[in-house]
Formats: sequence, structure tokens, C-alpha cells
Amino acid sequence: MALRLAVAGFLALSLCQAAPYCLRYPYLQNLRSDRATIRWTSLENGQGLVEYSTDNSFSSRVAAQVREMPPEESGLAYTYYKYHAVLTGLAAGTEYSYRVLIDEQNAAPDNELQFRTRAFSPFNFLVFGDSGVGSAEQMRVAQLMTQERPSLVLHTGDIVYPYGSFQGYQLRYFDVYRNLMKRAPFFPSPGNHDYQADGAWSYLTIHDLPVEDVAPVDQKRYYSYDWGNVHFIALDSNTPLRNAMNGAGAMLNWLENDLRNTRQFWRVAYFHHPPYAGGPNERDTYSAMARSRIVPILEKYGVPLVLNGHEHSYQRTHPLRAGQPVEEGGTVYVTTGGGGVGLYPVYPRPFLAYGESAHHYVRGDVNGFRMTLKSIRIDGQEIDNVTLSPPPVVSASGLVNAASFTLAVAPGGLASIFGWQLAAGEIAAARLPLPASISNVSVTLAGHPVPLLYVSPTQINVQLPFDTDGPATLRVTTPNGSADMFVDIAGVAPALFPGASVAHADGTLVSADAPAKPGEFLLVFLTGLGRVNGQIVAGQAAPSSPLLAARAPVQVRFGDAVIEPYFAGLAPGFAGLYQINFQVPAAMTPGVQTLRIVAAGASSNAVSVPVAANPDFQ
Repeated sequence: MALRLAVAGFLALSLCQAAPYCLRYPYLQNLRSDRATIRWTSLENGQGLVEYSTDNSFSSRVAAQVREMPPEESGLAYTYYKYHAVLTGLAAGTEYSYRVLIDEQNAAPDNELQFRTRAFSPFNFLVFGDSGVGSAEQMRVAQLMTQERPSLVLHTGDIVYPYGSFQGYQLRYFDVYRNLMKRAPFFPSPGNHDYQADGAWSYLTIHDLPVEDVAPVDQKRYYSYDWGNVHFIALDSNTPLRNAMNGAGAMLNWLENDLRNTRQFWRVAYFHHPPYAGGPNERDTYSAMARSRIVPILEKYGVPLVLNGHEHSYQRTHPLRAGQPVEEGGTVYVTTGGGGVGLYPVYPRPFLAYGESAHHYVRGDVNGFRMTLKSIRIDGQEIDNVTLSPPPVVSASGLVNAASFTLAVAPGGLASIFGWQLAAGEIAAARLPLPASISNVSVTLAGHPVPLLYVSPTQINVQLPFDTDGPATLRVTTPNGSADMFVDIAGVAPALFPGASVAHADGTLVSADAPAKPGEFLLVFLTGLGRVNGQIVAGQAAPSSPLLAARAPVQVRFGDAVIEPYFAGLAPGFAGLYQINFQVPAAMTPGVQTLRIVAAGASSNAVSVPVAANPDFQ
């Protein structure tokens, strides 16, 4: 034991001499579009500082927090100090140079301390796992990855062997990947060996990772973040999975909520234990737990790609659904456990598309609707190459009214389509008339183009054509394929926009601070009044003309009053938006009243409208 600690101390001093004042070289963490974290360690306790700029002037400065790490916490023979600085207010997609100082002296002289903040696609990332043994193969994989210059790096666990300790992380993680970690952020997930020393306490201490929406007890064990149009989800298939299986942990509920709320085109999950991989670990209890509890959630939300480690090999499955290969859609599972540890054989299985017992890493290239994964062996040769292009998926609710979110929709009205992989990013139509295609996304109804207002990975807003009604097939088409749904277009389907439907004559919204006044004229904005008198093409703005009034008879039901409107038709200057003008009765009861619009016997949803008292009726 004494000999081991003495050796550790000697190594620490040697490293510090190689880079004055520096024990652990500066490494980048938790990089976002507008901020970054820089960490390093030293045997010196001083005033830490990060200087940075876009032009090598290093004109911006941020003070670093310093924390003492005594031997009783680290298990090392010496005390060292952790430095931690958060850079904020950065510009997206911008390259910065930086340097770290202790007591105004450069602690890591290096003219290549640079990073680029997060931006939209295209971008690339690297992923590898089962690495930290100090082997020649680990060093070769690290060398090849450093030459790639990735935007970010994912690790699928077992960062250090035989167990995760501070000494192990220093020698077989930070020292090995320092030239990569100084300019590309690492986003790891823990493996079973990372847990074996101290329940992953060392792992958690050395990393700064996203913590949003995760309970404090589990922070940095699992997390999610966006990069470009990809939502990455790092899970912990060790203790948090076991706890969740036993009803004592929140990870699975967090996972479902996280997937429900993301709006990104790509959803990529990664964790250590593979649900589907052929090899010596295929009967692992934690892999079985992942298969029974994590996989159903990923499939429920259409996750197209899962990355794992644990099996010391490279494996890629066919697209799977419930463990069976499928022709369309499905989830591809890639096992990348060849980062440096001794290799395992690959057992052929029906779900496997390719496997090889080889030291390697995987490069992912993301470009909008497509993601290409290449597995690179330590001889620099590409051993596998696959391009993922998930087709659009529409949700079970199909087409809904954009105001009420019910299935009732009408010609000329605004409607929304929900699903996954509907568009590569968020884009709104720039002008009228509305286009039939946005960013290679189009919608047809009964074979006819549908004007588009907005597209995103999870939602498309459209204006339905005026010349259609009854049952029809609606199709969403992207560069990756198409998805069909059957819809039924009613004659009318009036629907009010909650919170933004009723305005005064000057256009300001009616509110508690600006209530409706008895006798005044109000404007009601809604959708779903159907065809109009006059000729107009869906997607065009309606000119102010009585010829474009709604064909269906319209009533305003305001409190107990039934009111005939002065006008009901298309709102001038807008596509798919209707307008109703009516006068509030002079004897209207003050207080909050319910407003509904009835067209051809069909009633809209209700909104609440505050009404002021009429002094003439008091």
C-alpha cells in the first residue's frame, strides 16, 4: 500500500513538472451554445483564472473556484486542488482560445487550448467505451480520436479498470485523452467498473455534467442535453436502474418525461449495459433490466439510436422493435466496447446486422435528416458504415384543430400534426402566400398540396384547403419517407385560441386589467368557420371584403346573451384565421363571462372574458 501511494505521488510530481503548476491538464466540460466549464487540478493552492477570447487577445477573464482535495477524500498520498471556472455569455458556433492561470502564471502553456461552442447541424461526435486499462490499444484509439477534431465525445462506461479511483482516472483517463479533452467536451455514462471503488463518487467528482430536471441525489448519474438537432440522453444502468426497478428511484420516470418534452429530430440514448448484444455478457442481470424497463420507454417515443458498451467488441443490430428486426422505423443498437480493454468474442444472433471483435471507436456525422455512423478500427480502417434516416411518424391523435386541439377540423382552418422526425429543425413560413414545402417537408390532402405555416421535428402547422371536406388521406413527406393518416374534414369546426382570442377594437387583448365594456365592439379571432363566400385559395391572406364572409350561420353566445355578429369571415392579412365582430350588450352582467361561437349548430370551446360594470345600469 505504501509503495503504491509513493508511486502515485512520484507520478503526480512528474506530471506537474511537465506542465508547471498543473497536475490534471485543463479539460472542457458541459459545453453549451452560450457557456463552457473549464476544469484543472494542481498541487498549488492559488488564485485561479481563465482568460479567453475569439481573437487570441485573451481579453475576457473569469475567476475559478478552488476546492482542496485531501488524501482522506481522494485516496492519494498528497493533497491537490481542483479549479473550476464557468464561462458565460458566449456566442453560439464560435471558436474560443483560452488559457488557465494560477496566481497570474500560466499553468498550462499550450497554444492549442481552444473550443467551439455548440451550434446547429452539421456536426460530428465520437463515442467509445470500456477503455481505461493503459494498454497500447487504448493509446492507439486515443491517438486516432484526437486526429478527428470532434464537436463532442460520448463514453459508454467503464472509463477505468479495474475500478474507478482518483488515481485510475488520472492515469488512464485524463492523461490519455488530455489532447482531446482540452478542446472537446466529454459526456460520459458510468459503467459497472466506475461504480466498484466508491459507488461512482470519484466519477461524479471529476465531471461537470448537465443537472437540469434531475433530483439532487441522482445529478450527474443520468442527464440529457441538446447538440444541434440531437437530443442526447445519458442514462445510468447501474444503481439508478436497479433502484427504479425496485420502485425506489426516479430515473425511468425522468426518462419518460424527458422524451415527452424534447422537440429535437434525433433522440440518442446511451448507457453501459446493452439490451441487445451477443457476447459473454448477454445474460447480465443489468442488461436484462435495461431490456425490460428502458427499451419499452425508448420505443414508445420512437428513439432511433441507442449506444452501449460492456461487451468488449463492436456490434450493430438491425432496426428492432420488441427485440425483433423490422423493415421500417425501429431502434438501432450500437455496442462500442472496444476502447482499449481486452476483447470479447461476438456471438452471432438474429438481431445482429454486423459484429467484430476489434478495438475501435465510432464516429457519428449528423446532417439534418441523416446520421452516418462509422466504426474505425485501431489500424485506421473502417469496419462498418451505416446511415440512419428515420421516416416521419405521426402520433395516434393525427390531425388536430390548432386552437382547440380536438379532432374537429374544417376547410380553410388551421390544424396541427404531431409526431416525431417530421422536420430537421424549426422553421416558419416567411411570407404569404403560404408555401407547399418548407425545408424539404410537404403535406398533401387527398393528393393535393397543403399550405404550411410552420414545421419542426415534432409538429407541423397547416392551413387546410378550402375545397375539401369529408374523409381523406393526409400524407407527410420528408427526405426520409412518408407517413399517412386518415382524417375527416367537417363543414365547420369553430375553435377559439385560449388566452388570445378576444380583443378590443384597437387590437389590444381583453384582460382583467382591460376588461370588455358594455356597449363596445369586440373582435374575436378563431379558426374553423369553413368555406367563405368568394374565391380564395388556401394559404392566401384574405383581403378586407364582405364577399369573404363565412357561409355558415354564426352566433356569439356571451354569458346568457345570444348575439348576431356584425361580421364573421376571414381575418384580413392572415391565412386560416377568422374574425368575428360583435357588440357587447349594454346590460351585460359584470364579472367573468363565458364566450362561445356557434356555427351551423357546432359550438366552439369556451373562453373566459372579463366584463366591466356599466355605470348606467347600476
